Amino acid sequence: MSKTLHVDALIQAIKADFGKLTDHRAKNAKVALDDALISAFAVFHLKDQSLLAFDERRRREPENLHTVYGVTDIPCDSQMRAILGEIDPAFLRPAFRTVFRRLQRSKKLESMTLLGGHYLLSGDGTGFYSSTKVASPYCLKKTRRNGVDLYYQQMYAAALVHPDCREVITFFPEMITRQDGSDKNDCERNAAHRFFEALRREHPHLKLIVTEDALSSNAPHIEDLQRLDLRFILGVEPGDHQFLFSVVDDAIDQGKVTELERKDANDSGKIHFYRFISQVPLNCVFRPKTASVPAGKRPPFRWENGRCSDGNAATIPAKTASTK
Repeated sequence: MSKTLHVDALIQAIKADFGKLTDHRAKNAKVALDDALISAFAVFHLKDQSLLAFDERRRREPENLHTVYGVTDIPCDSQMRAILGEIDPAFLRPAFRTVFRRLQRSKKLESMTLLGGHYLLSGDGTGFYSSTKVASPYCLKKTRRNGVDLYYQQMYAAALVHPDCREVITFFPEMITRQDGSDKNDCERNAAHRFFEALRREHPHLKLIVTEDALSSNAPHIEDLQRLDLRFILGVEPGDHQFLFSVVDDAIDQGKVTELERKDANDSGKIHFYRFISQVPLNCVFRPKTASVPAGKRPPFRWENGRCSDGNAATIPAKTASTK
């Protein structure tokens, strides 16, 4: 393994990025900003269940934190909360770029490519905090039926994945939060739009196939992916895409779908059966230039598309694949 990808070298690189951030606190602050940030990284890297658990580690084995993470002054849990609460998450983006570029330069990412050098990028919205008592400016808010307000935090996150790799490579996530000047909750669709815009600015030539769930199968999002030159494999659900399902069901009844069979490589008594159809509309209004759907009478199935800006498509039914 390249020395630049050794865990110690990566930790040093991340801490160096943290050290470039401007600290607007008083000059006599007891804990340096980069010490607080790398300590927060250590919480996740060491898989501590809480800040309190990390605080107990700080007391029990401080030498490991000094040696492995290069922390000079280890913050207690209350200090860490106070320091990190004032930091815009966007300031942490350079650390993600640093790690990714090291992986690119080392050629380690090449083992994760498929379909002509593309990477598979799996994205989804996820929640990671909720409380009826404690809130921050980043929190979304909803009122329960009993009248109690719930404050919660969500983000849109995406990572490079590969069926033969245990590791995943994450990109900087996009917070699902109220935007400046708005009193309305943000949503996953808006966050995904911001995420992919930022992703393309940072990696304009990265060849990606985006895979997402049925929430992403809408015309504005698909047009964004096409505009940004991103291929995609999107899920659909019968409740949300009734028109598409009716078109596919009619095509099955009329024998207009392509059928394939494949014996299981590991079980000779098992046969995989596939149906798919191309050139189908997502709804009664939106019809992309090329679309392929693995079809069946019963859900779920995926709505798949490729690089629609030039009419090319990449269809991936299970473990078989073809590219036009």
